[in-house]
Amino acid sequence: MALTVNGEPHPFREGLTISALMQEKRFSYPLKTIFVNGARVDRKAQDTTLLSDGDKVDVIHLMSGG
Repeated sequence: MALTVNGEPHPFREGLTISALMQEKRFSYPLKTIFVNGARVDRKAQDTTLLSDGDKVDVIHLMSGG
């Protein structure tokens, strides 16, 4: 059982939320957008959104500057 995170396999476990996955992957950058199976997940829902076996998660770090 596995997820795909930014094109790489990651172990899946029951009860895994997006926030927990971000901690496991050490994605701590505050400006990021997360998509699960192509659908954007609102920041407020990341603590409660459960992932499923086989989900495709894309994490896009947003950068600003000039």
